[in-house]
Amino acid sequence: MLRQLTSISILLFLLGANGTAFADFPHEWDNHEMPQQNSACTGTVKDENGESIIGATVIKKGTTNGTITDMDGEFTLDGVKIGDVIQISFVGYETVEKVWNGTPLNIVMKDNSQQLDEVVVTALGIKRQSRALGYSTTQVGGEDFQLARDPNVGNALSGKIAGVSVAGNATGSGGSSRVVIRGNASLTGNNMPLYVVDGVPFDNTNQGSAGTWGGIDMGDGLNNINPDDIESIQVLKGAAASALYGYRGGNGAILITTKSGKKGKPISVEVNNNLTFNTIYDQRDFQKKFGQGTNGKRPMDAQAAKDSETSNWGEYMDGGNAVNFLGNTYKYRYRDNWTKFYRTGVSNSTSVSLSGASEQITYRVGITNSIEKSILPHSGNRQQSINLNTTYDITPKLHFTMNANYVFEKFNGRSNLSDGNGNTNAVLLYLANSFDVRWLKNGGLGTDWGTNPDGSEMIPGDNIYFNNPYWLQYRKTNNARKNRLTGAMTLKWDITDWLYAQVAVQRDGYNLEFKQVQPIGAAADPGGFMTEYEKNYYEMNTNFLIGYDNTFMEDYTVSATFGGNQQRNVSKQYTPSNGGRPFIVDGLWSVNNLSEKRAEKGYSEYKVNSFYGTLDLGWKNQVFLNFTARNDWFSTLSPDNNSYFYPSVTASWIFTDTFADKLPAWFNFGKLRASLASASNGTSAYQNLLLYQVLNYQVDGQSTVTVQNSNYPNPALKPVKISEQEVGLSLAFLQNRLSFDMAYYVKRTNDDIAIVSTSSTSGFGSKIMNVGKIRNQGFEFMVDAVPIKTRDFLWNTTLNMAYNDSKVKYLGEGVDRLAIDGATSRLGNVSVQNVVGSSYGELIGYKYLRDDQGNKIFVDGVAQNSGKLESLGNGVYKLTGGWHNTLTYKDFTLSFLIDFKFGAKLFSGTNYSAYSSGLHKNTLPGRTKEAPNGRVIGKGVMWDETTQTYVPNTIGVEASTYYGKITENNIAEEFVYDASFIKLRELSLSYQFPKSILSHLKVVKEMNVSLVARNLWTLMKHTDNIDPESAYNTSNGQGLELNGYPSTRNIGFNVNIKF
Repeated sequence: MLRQLTSISILLFLLGANGTAFADFPHEWDNHEMPQQNSACTGTVKDENGESIIGATVIKKGTTNGTITDMDGEFTLDGVKIGDVIQISFVGYETVEKVWNGTPLNIVMKDNSQQLDEVVVTALGIKRQSRALGYSTTQVGGEDFQLARDPNVGNALSGKIAGVSVAGNATGSGGSSRVVIRGNASLTGNNMPLYVVDGVPFDNTNQGSAGTWGGIDMGDGLNNINPDDIESIQVLKGAAASALYGYRGGNGAILITTKSGKKGKPISVEVNNNLTFNTIYDQRDFQKKFGQGTNGKRPMDAQAAKDSETSNWGEYMDGGNAVNFLGNTYKYRYRDNWTKFYRTGVSNSTSVSLSGASEQITYRVGITNSIEKSILPHSGNRQQSINLNTTYDITPKLHFTMNANYVFEKFNGRSNLSDGNGNTNAVLLYLANSFDVRWLKNGGLGTDWGTNPDGSEMIPGDNIYFNNPYWLQYRKTNNARKNRLTGAMTLKWDITDWLYAQVAVQRDGYNLEFKQVQPIGAAADPGGFMTEYEKNYYEMNTNFLIGYDNTFMEDYTVSATFGGNQQRNVSKQYTPSNGGRPFIVDGLWSVNNLSEKRAEKGYSEYKVNSFYGTLDLGWKNQVFLNFTARNDWFSTLSPDNNSYFYPSVTASWIFTDTFADKLPAWFNFGKLRASLASASNGTSAYQNLLLYQVLNYQVDGQSTVTVQNSNYPNPALKPVKISEQEVGLSLAFLQNRLSFDMAYYVKRTNDDIAIVSTSSTSGFGSKIMNVGKIRNQGFEFMVDAVPIKTRDFLWNTTLNMAYNDSKVKYLGEGVDRLAIDGATSRLGNVSVQNVVGSSYGELIGYKYLRDDQGNKIFVDGVAQNSGKLESLGNGVYKLTGGWHNTLTYKDFTLSFLIDFKFGAKLFSGTNYSAYSSGLHKNTLPGRTKEAPNGRVIGKGVMWDETTQTYVPNTIGVEASTYYGKITENNIAEEFVYDASFIKLRELSLSYQFPKSILSHLKVVKEMNVSLVARNLWTLMKHTDNIDPESAYNTSNGQGLELNGYPSTRNIGFNVNIKF
């Protein structure tokens, strides 16, 4: 792709405005005196793959008589006689010399395997030579997202780039992603990078999120990017790489470039279809010996069945008779409700694109239709998108570019998360293992899904919050619609060949409509309720940029830019009903049919004005020095305290060029780099405002007004300060068949925003302050190798790894720990906190009470908790990486990615519940067929009053009591697991139809058929019954799991055809 782009750009440059070859070549070529003759040498120039090389230089050796190849790689060189030497050259290929014998020349150029001075897109869309960069950046091609794809592009980055950690969650297909680059840098703020699509800042806010008491994940912005439209993704890792983004560059940036038309290419139509079947990757390994019941007894009447809807403390399942909650007799044996309720999901994405170019315009338009049927019945989503990229050369020096991406998305039937009420997945996890979920379909002929004959929700027991899954999927509704438009218009003027100016207007925004209806008859809400809202969000950016690029005395280069940006963000939300209830008339699910509407309206706005500039200095294309600076002015801060400056400086040295004559031939490339930068992640709006509210009563005839804030606002609040230092080394050997890239960084956060407790005499419980200090440091490593390269076989392998160590340094005077907002478990009393002196995101809870020798202490045969909240481990992975391999044999290509993460802990609420209900395999000791609720003597010690010492425990208690007390006493240590894993993340096997076959089809240029798979196999894990990537949200508080969607294995086909 790079060579073709280079070819086209060189050809267009040489052709000039009037389309005449060599129109801009030096005039001495035109006036050179050559022998007068009529001979003309003709021929074609192609690469080793048979592709035409456009713009190759063809000259008569020893003269200035030359030409270039055309769009088909053909050339005609006049003024040549038999015996003359013809020289053909092109960037990235070995120069070819041929003696002309009077017949047409067929030239095949070989790749010289030398590293090109690749031009990459950096912050603000500024293009720079990759060799000049003094910081770490990685580019991934769009083809890496097209085959074994994930609906969320953020999740698809997992394992592909060193230093980029993707936290897996259990929010279902279409859920949000959490991507963090080089560790968490903020206690309470955003820790995810800035996303930029075709130069437009892109909002990736999670639309809804699971929390302690439930919630729903409706996806984020990255769900709205079609993999078929992606040309490349450039990851700017450090603060130096993204410092030009100022207040939102502290977490790095991810630049997504979509496909566009290419000059020199004819009109092309591309069709791609990706079809996958999504089956549950069942990681449960629960006990299947003892069934529903209590105290070692199976239910023998309806009430006993209702009392034990989630209890597996019954008898040994022998296939005999038992009675269910309906009073019906059934065979007492194990039932797998997942296979009876869940279904095979299907995802299909079809895209069609048209691209082309003329003398003045390049264009591409892509249309995509995606449909997904969820693993949950009556649930799915649909998405249609249009992507447009076009560039129009108004004059040879004036260019207009427009890009736009429009997406319409609709989903229904997504399950609530975390807490059991409203969570379909929770019901399927915890129904007793001899209970058949199909008993809950309906209460008789003619009744709706999950209903009794009177229309009310049929539940399996007496717990009104333990739902009927059929009711949740077929009667309760969760529907959403979203329209999103992201686009920009840019006008660029090439004033001279070394000076340009451009202006741009950019916009990203969406309209989201959500409606949730709990109909009349629900067990927990007999009158029903409704939540409905409409959210409108947009960000507008207007900017200008002036650029300068020149060379002096052949060895010195100077490049500089200066620009400014005005940003405006507006968010409006109108909520006709926020849980309004009850409905007046059954069947009319409208806000006008609610007795209590609970209407709300919200509005927020903020602006940021900025100026920025860069200066690049280069010497002999070997030594580079780069300076950047940006100043932001915030509307969210006090006018006396709203201006902040973000500088950076980087340096790089290509030492292999400096010592080229002293290095062996196998040492191809070496670069040292270093950087120092400052950035931020900004502040939220209205954190420094004092708000008031008017109460609905009067005192002495006057309305009562009080302060509404729960936290004391800070008028001196300022943005977080993030500084980073980085050093790196890049090496390449053996004609670039073996290359390495390494980086070491230290990232420091100061003045982080935190909510800390304050004196109650102030009238406030807490205050927003700049107090936090965090340090992240780490090492990144990447090796790329081509061990085998023959005419028919190619093996390319890439291994990347990154280690990040974080430490919370300071949280304010006298404060040693702060809880992360919303990161508290529903069960087990576990929270995620930042503790001074520890890594970011410690899991805090109770451990077993132990004696000085580490023995568990039992009281009356029951284990006790330690009585103090302490660290159970850390929820953030320290070591991440991936190993990618591509093996090509003739027209077949096998590609796979192994993804691994180590060093994090996970508290499993699912296993906590499985202990208390007797479902976990660890509850089997002490239970036998003859004594289903036998006694268990815990291994440990007990206090002996006689000897006043600890002695071995000899007291046994019933199994249901022994294991149930572990959860009742909130001994969270039992349910904290090593979340490390190794997974076969992606696999594809492709066949590229040879051109010899396609030539018979005339209109088909290329055809590729692939077998694709994602999340195919977990090679290693340590978590019982759950996927280690099962976090129930994407917040800063990672390491908590409860009742999430089952993980899925995706297998299917991809077909790509180009016409």
